[in-house]
Amino acid sequence: MMNAIATTIVLAGAGMLVGAMIYILKLASDDSANASQLRQFVEVLFNGSSNRQEAAAAEEEEAAHRKRLAEQHGESFAEPCPACGDTVTHENAYCPSCGLRLV
Repeated sequence: MMNAIATTIVLAGAGMLVGAMIYILKLASDDSANASQLRQFVEVLFNGSSNRQEAAAAEEEEAAHRKRLAEQHGESFAEPCPACGDTVTHENAYCPSCGLRLV
């Protein structure tokens, strides 16, 4: 008797999961505003945050700005990273080896 109840519960749970997946697929194939929001949510969930791309672009812009300032003021340098000892220059906002944010 307990086996039948447990089997029924497991099959009902699996059926609910399959139903939820079908519902999400129908929402994703729709052309409404909810579908675009769902696509963005799934993209961020599985492909990583879009903020990473924005952060990478901001980091490149900051590095270019640092390079321009160093060229204008003659402040170029090459020093060892305080964390790992790898050589970093005025062009690095982060250490290429360990990722330490350089000030």
